[in-house]
Amino acid sequence: MARWSADARVAAIAAELAPYAWRDFTDRMLARRVVGAADRYSVVSFLTDLAGTDVGPVDPVEPAEPGDERVDGLVRVLEDRHWRGLSLDRLCDDLVVALDGWRARWDAFHHDLRRLLGER
Repeated sequence: MARWSADARVAAIAAELAPYAWRDFTDRMLARRVVGAADRYSVVSFLTDLAGTDVGPVDPVEPAEPGDERVDGLVRVLEDRHWRGLSLDRLCDDLVVALDGWRARWDAFHHDLRRLLGER
């Protein structure tokens, strides 16, 4: 069976959640774990791209801080769907798309703010 998404972030986040009874998580705990896994993926990917860097074994992913704005955004997404009925791959794909949307809005807001303040 083909994966829902070929996006490596989706696979990495799903792999981090797979050992857990993730359907039993609250919306907030799932969102915190997804953000933590996404951050871990970004850091490991960055380090892996540096010549001569050996990441080595990593500790289990820590959930993101409860007050992280991205967590709040994912909680709103989760509240609007019956996510416990989705496959893990599909759920992770949906949440990665939501994180990308959050990031795009954040970037646009800060770009507009800099423009309004006359900065480049």
